[in-house]
Amino acid sequence: MAQATRAPRGRGRPRAGEEIDTALLLLAALDAFAETGYDGMSVRELGRRLGVSHALLTARFGSKESLWFAAMEYALAEAEQTWREVADSPELDDLEALRRGVVRQVLFSAAHPQVLRIMSHEGAINSPRVRFVIDRFVNPLRPGVERLLTRLVAAGRIRPVPYATLHYLVTFGGGALFANPVESALLGASAHPDEEEIRAHAEAVADVLIAGIAGTPPGPGPGGSRRR
Repeated sequence: MAQATRAPRGRGRPRAGEEIDTALLLLAALDAFAETGYDGMSVRELGRRLGVSHALLTARFGSKESLWFAAMEYALAEAEQTWREVADSPELDDLEALRRGVVRQVLFSAAHPQVLRIMSHEGAINSPRVRFVIDRFVNPLRPGVERLLTRLVAAGRIRPVPYATLHYLVTFGGGALFANPVESALLGASAHPDEEEIRAHAEAVADVLIAGIAGTPPGPGPGGSRRR
């Protein structure tokens, strides 16, 4: 905490022995990238926010893109651990494991809403950054999660759902409440949800999603037909 309350340093070359808490730096970088997007984010401005020299940030990370990679890896490591535990959890019932994964993913989105804001922009751009997230986090985790889903389908406990559909329902669908706080507040959600409210939202998202894929889809209404 001392790092966060220290008076701003002067600009220019970092003093000998000058240090900065890495977690504080990476969280500040996440905030900056989420606020302005990759192109609008300035490493020099980030240094001013933190009260450290631009030279120190450049020496540590080398480039703005390297800082982006480091910040996203720092945040996404938590979600990665969650889904590894869910996919390889022999102690838990498969459906309960899936539900816990959904809850923890939503809790992650509440703790790091910057990630969804960043990916809302990056997901529409064919860049090394979006490919880094997919190749470093999504694709390595996917086989384990798919094995879990396959077991549940084979046991008749859920119906098949396209992987991308489930991915977006859990990540963006569950996390949008926190990534879009102004819109959420206008819809009646708390502008500053406490731990109990966050947990209640995560549990509700998991309950609705699990009930939806575990149930039989309703038939068409009178005179209607289901599109295939």
